[in-house]
Amino acid sequence: DLASLLLLPLDLPEGAELYLDRGYESHLYEDLLREAQEVVPMVIRRRNSRRYLPWMQYLAIVGRRVVETVGSMLHHLFPRRIHAVTQEGFVIKVLTFVLAHNISLLTQKMAG
Repeated sequence: DLASLLLLPLDLPEGAELYLDRGYESHLYEDLLREAQEVVPMVIRRRNSRRYLPWMQYLAIVGRRVVETVGSMLHHLFPRRIHAVTQEGFVIKVLTFVLAHNISLLTQKMAG
């Protein structure tokens, strides 16, 4: 997991927070993200970690919960299988599901 983290094309604005679970807890990689890409890693840490701060853990857990909730809501919109012949077709289909989710949330917010 850690090696693939640095290969991800993170196009995030300066100072953006990146929520990570315990599998990505590495002081070296966190420092690299902070210095090279100017991203703030919000890692859910183990209690015996040297960088464990209770208030930072609370913020990381709350932020991670939001990410997991949105992921779960999107997962319910997707069919069991997405049939696409090309990679572009697959990306277009996934994008339309995400847009449908956002439009659904907007209409719910406007109605209530």
